[in-house]
Amino acid sequence: MSPAGTIETRSDLTSKPRFEMSGLSNPGCVRSLNEDDFRIEPELGLMVVADGMGGHNAGDVAAKIAVETITAHVRDAIASSAPAGASDAESLLRDALTHANSAILERARGKEQYKGMGTTVACLLLHGEQATIAHLGDSRAYRLATGKLRLLTRDHSLTQEVRELGVIGEDAIAASHNRHLVSHALGRELQPPVAVHTVPCMPGDIFLLCTDGLNDMVDGLDLELALRVLRSNLPLAVDQLIMIARDNGGFDNITATLARVPSKDAPGAAPEGGDGSAIGRLRGWLRSLLGGGH
Repeated sequence: MSPAGTIETRSDLTSKPRFEMSGLSNPGCVRSLNEDDFRIEPELGLMVVADGMGGHNAGDVAAKIAVETITAHVRDAIASSAPAGASDAESLLRDALTHANSAILERARGKEQYKGMGTTVACLLLHGEQATIAHLGDSRAYRLATGKLRLLTRDHSLTQEVRELGVIGEDAIAASHNRHLVSHALGRELQPPVAVHTVPCMPGDIFLLCTDGLNDMVDGLDLELALRVLRSNLPLAVDQLIMIARDNGGFDNITATLARVPSKDAPGAAPEGGDGSAIGRLRGWLRSLLGGGH
């Protein structure tokens, strides 16, 4: 697993831009075992996060297999022939997730301790002026652009399906014991329907990949605020996101990775306007962090 910290290098795809990345994983405040895993590979323009299936056997093993297999597949493919555009990048990530699915199923075959293991996954490949995202399950990808945080993925989960049907309200969804059940994941089916798409990226954009231990504990407005305030310091930003999730309960493992497309302008200015109470909370979290934190 890549350690937390910042690594600057060059993506090896088309125009070879430089990307800054940082990542961190934490078991949270309740669970002793961390079944999340992640990888940041700035030289590939690649980030991957995985959340081993809670309540299943060897979720941490499945997450590790997913991260290692996807990273190796992308590295080998780029070494032989760099993707020429969005369609190539999408095919590459779809193939990488398919290989990871097969690797998890193969490891579990005939081994009782691995039976039923699975993992959600989200990965990001930066190339030229584009970002390609692939995912399964409820691990997410976000983009902060022009000061606004936007979700780039649709959860493969019971919660999302019920929400879209509109049959019960948000309060009932939040109270449900089944709200974390995922409808698709690596290691759970022979041919998982990998969701892949490509979005444009501009200088200064920030991409966030996370497991549900982060977005379940930190709402979208606070995620946006933290990234807007701390965008010039990705290691501090990712540390802060983990700490906010822990402050809010930390009921699950928490993993976050960040990537920034560099710009010539200083990107660290504080946000204009905004919710004063939210800014006050963030300043309190920052004081706690600088004073020792968690």
